[in-house]
Amino acid sequence: MVTASDVKVGPEVFINFRGVELRKNFISHLHRRLQRDGINAFIDSDEAPGQELKNLFKRIEDSKIALAVLSSRYTESHWCLQELVKMMECSTKGEGCNNKLLVIPIFYKLKISTVAELDGDFGRNLWDLWRLPGRGRDRDNRIVKWNEALQDVLSRNALVLPETGKEDDFLSTIVAHVKNALSQITPQRGQNPKPQKGGGGNPKPQKFLSRASNITEPEDQRLKQLEVKLNVECNDNETRIVGVVGMPGIGKTYLARKLFVKLKNKINHCVFIEFEREKSEEQGSEWLEKRLVEDLLDIKNCIDTNAPLEVWKDSLIDKKVAIVLDNVSEKKHIEQLIGRCDWIKKGSRIVITTRDKSLTEGLVSDLYEVPGLNERDGLELFRAQACCTLDGNFLELSRKFVNYAGGNPLAIEQFGKELRGKDVAHWETRLRTLVECSNPTIREKLRSSYDELNEQQKDAFLDIAYFFRSQDESYVRSLLDSYDPESAESGHEFRDLADKFLIGVCDGRVEMHDLLFTMAKELVESTVEKSRLLLSNCAELRNKEGRDKVRGIVVDMSKMDETPLKREVFVGMSSLRYLKVYNSLCPPHSETECKLNLPDGLEFPKDNAVRYLHWVKFPGTELPSDFDPNNLIDLRLPYSNIITVWSRYKVAPNLKWVDLSHSSNLNSLMGLLIAPNLLRLNLEGCTSLKELPDEMKYMMNLVFLNLRGCTSLLSLPKITMESLKTLILSGCSKLQTFEVISERLESLYLNGTLINGLPPAIGNLHRLILLNLKDCKNLATLPDCLGELKSLQELKLSRCLELKFFPDVKKKVESLRVLLLDGTSIAEMPCNIFGLSFLRRLCLSRNDNIRTLRFDMGQMFHLKWLELKYCKNLTSLPILPPNLQCLNAHGCTSLRIVASPQTLPTPTEQIHSTFVFTNCHELEQVSKNAIISYVQKKSKLMSADRYNQDFVFKSLIGTCFPGCEIPAWFNHQALGSILPLELPQDWNAGRLIGIALCVVVSFNGYKDQSNSLQVKCTCEFTNVSLSPESFIVGGFSEPGDETHTFEADHIFICYTTLLNIKKHQQFPSATEVSLGFQVTNGTSEVAKCKVMKCGFSLVYEPDEVENSFWKATPRIEDKRQGRRSSFRTADEDDDCPIATPTTATYNSFNRIVSYF
Repeated sequence: MVTASDVKVGPEVFINFRGVELRKNFISHLHRRLQRDGINAFIDSDEAPGQELKNLFKRIEDSKIALAVLSSRYTESHWCLQELVKMMECSTKGEGCNNKLLVIPIFYKLKISTVAELDGDFGRNLWDLWRLPGRGRDRDNRIVKWNEALQDVLSRNALVLPETGKEDDFLSTIVAHVKNALSQITPQRGQNPKPQKGGGGNPKPQKFLSRASNITEPEDQRLKQLEVKLNVECNDNETRIVGVVGMPGIGKTYLARKLFVKLKNKINHCVFIEFEREKSEEQGSEWLEKRLVEDLLDIKNCIDTNAPLEVWKDSLIDKKVAIVLDNVSEKKHIEQLIGRCDWIKKGSRIVITTRDKSLTEGLVSDLYEVPGLNERDGLELFRAQACCTLDGNFLELSRKFVNYAGGNPLAIEQFGKELRGKDVAHWETRLRTLVECSNPTIREKLRSSYDELNEQQKDAFLDIAYFFRSQDESYVRSLLDSYDPESAESGHEFRDLADKFLIGVCDGRVEMHDLLFTMAKELVESTVEKSRLLLSNCAELRNKEGRDKVRGIVVDMSKMDETPLKREVFVGMSSLRYLKVYNSLCPPHSETECKLNLPDGLEFPKDNAVRYLHWVKFPGTELPSDFDPNNLIDLRLPYSNIITVWSRYKVAPNLKWVDLSHSSNLNSLMGLLIAPNLLRLNLEGCTSLKELPDEMKYMMNLVFLNLRGCTSLLSLPKITMESLKTLILSGCSKLQTFEVISERLESLYLNGTLINGLPPAIGNLHRLILLNLKDCKNLATLPDCLGELKSLQELKLSRCLELKFFPDVKKKVESLRVLLLDGTSIAEMPCNIFGLSFLRRLCLSRNDNIRTLRFDMGQMFHLKWLELKYCKNLTSLPILPPNLQCLNAHGCTSLRIVASPQTLPTPTEQIHSTFVFTNCHELEQVSKNAIISYVQKKSKLMSADRYNQDFVFKSLIGTCFPGCEIPAWFNHQALGSILPLELPQDWNAGRLIGIALCVVVSFNGYKDQSNSLQVKCTCEFTNVSLSPESFIVGGFSEPGDETHTFEADHIFICYTTLLNIKKHQQFPSATEVSLGFQVTNGTSEVAKCKVMKCGFSLVYEPDEVENSFWKATPRIEDKRQGRRSSFRTADEDDDCPIATPTTATYNSFNRIVSYF
């Protein structure tokens, strides 16, 4: 609540705060400080009691600045919140910035995240305040406005006092901010600034301070991070030297200057030295030492000597110093000043800013890489520089400019200044040209970093910009790093560019900032003889000028004509390293022919430097005979006409990647046999390839070999490939035998081959992780040595029709997680399942030979997914695994018995669980009760508070099976798809943990190829203003387009929870509820499927002394039918299920949850 002095003059500052918490301490001190500095602040010490809010609103309207002091008890007061709403309204009204109220949020010992998440007492107080008696919808509108105002606060720059912060320093900071703000605000708020030229489409102008003034700037989180690195607050005797690094314009100098101001308040002897490259080179290194001595010792004319530090060392060693070396560009300067550290007293602080990280290696205690601004701070800086209000189209366009700047403050500032006063059309035009034409100031700043590179580094930088953005790091390194043995810089280009922040690595991929990319394109385009060409026509290929300068060519055939080119089209390009020919509009597998018309063949320059050759649908039958592959690293000729790469042996010492996939005429690998460093070879779809040469054994480094779809391949050679990790033989439909050619294999794909067994040597593959044998129609047996595969995680045997037995694995295979046996002829699993006890997924679907599962599934503690779909002769299931999360027995038309659970189920790692028995028409009622009982016990174990902390209203566990009657223990039932309820006033009190729902659906022979079918429930609280909440009761979701048929009626039962009442106690006071059910395909309602009946029950947690999980519950009135029915207890029906709890908050309404 805000208080004010009764002053005749309009207040300059309005203070909004929680009076009972802060009036007599923090606020009184703040008010006194403001008065002392001549600032008229509004407080209520002299205000008459019982004043109305409209009087305070008038004070807000008359003020220039409002301070919103948020504390932990702030949300106890609706006056505080109403005033905040008014403040935010005044901060957005008016035609110019001088008509707007400047709101400065102050977080008093309160975390910003607490307000953002409405956490702790702050959040609880808000919802308690909202729940106070009010006038229906007005109360709901009020909470919406409060929430909007709080969110608006979060979007503004704020001052934050941490829990352990010093109030005195913080008060000084607030006063300084207010003074600076007032000096920038025109005295008469009623006077509007003159409108700017440019028409009604212009953004509304505002007058803002520059970024350096800090009035619109938050306490920079980056500065705090840097202070932690430097350990500014600690007065120990440890000398801290921190390097501050980052790309040009990121704010290194800005942070260093702000930090230097803080250091001067703690350390008496300080110096800030800004390096200018030209000046330091002209004056030599002595001027640095001289400047250091003069500033630290306050000496005007330091003695002229070649070593000032050595002379004055004794005077310096007893003084704790703070030194900032800004914009250092040479390592020798750092080494000269602090390399020895024998003149620096312990406890000193030294900061070095540089755009080259390598300069600090071995010389600093810690390194701080300056991050870019987040979007919120970036938008605020952009708004300040553009001097406008960001709304409508301007807000969306502003985001795009800020995103393009990538958090770089210099770029954001320059874009804002450039667009100041311009209309929307100009903004949109400038946005489209950003990648073609950079801002001159930004370009000059970035260009200085580029100019410091040597020629090899410059070439590597431009190569990445044109050819290798977002490519794999190791791949780019191999292509870029030079192999010149006479160069001292050989092999370091990539590392050097990364150290200078001209490129970056994210998740293993090479990235380049958009600003740098634009500069790179401008650098190439500005030269007369272009070194890198992006072509969509043939004209430039015929250009004879500057051919020896060309390093890379990318040819897009989508817009090319088929004008014939001479075979010498690339002759003379002696510097050519990268050549890519592709079609941007057509996928490689399309029938479109290569439009690069070379009727007389192709010729490359002698002694070419080509490292990267990509040519989709290469027209020739082989590469030119005079092509020298000595420098070649990456060769990709997919969908080509080649028969062989070269017709004779050639040495390719640097070749690492080869892709000849879908070259259907390829029949020989002779040209690749002398490539000792080859890593990956892709021959997928080479349908004419009949054999692999024995010489492949010399490919000592090959780790990946893809022969998928090589339908003419008959066998593998008896060779050993020492490094091979992945071998793909999928779809090699004529391959009848398999030989182990590498004992280092980790992934082996034999699916779709004609093999009838595996060799004994398969047991030697101790590193094998994946073995895929799907669709091996002739595979009849598996070797007993499977237990020797210590690393095997996945074994896939789907649709191996001749496989009738699974070996008895005597050794425990602890690594095996997935076993797929669907579509085989296996009649039963071995009784001793001990060796497979670590399985997580077991699939036995579509197996007509299985009648029962005799193995002890109760010992499979790790099994989560059991799939038995369409096992049409399966008649019974034994005890279910204790940790089972998903059981799918759809289409088991003979299944009658599901044994009662004898092993107590345990909570699963993932909360969501489902047990599907659709189209199991022979299922006995006793078995249905057993299924429900299993789900009931599992739900009970999942009710602990440690689960379901994601605040989502969701279906947790459920089951479905044929049937047409709602179980009797659903004490509220209705015909049709609508279930209206009137709940008692205290329905959500006590130990309520959730609800149980039941739906009967008539499918009428429903058949569909949709991969999703869902029974959806929509819950509406009709007496309060809450959006409807939807969730899924049951259904299926599977990949593929398999036709699903549902016969007869089915019952869907699910258990779900409401809110985490114990923790939040904020569930809406709703008493009128309507539940609506429908069947959907994930996007729309399925008209053929009809909801016949529905049921509902509240579920309560038992008292500690009770053994049952259910307890007697209040009566619920059926509004539609006018009847009343009481809930049953567990003693009335032993099979009554329970519901399981999730948690939710008011904020999480409107979220649709995942289905089971």
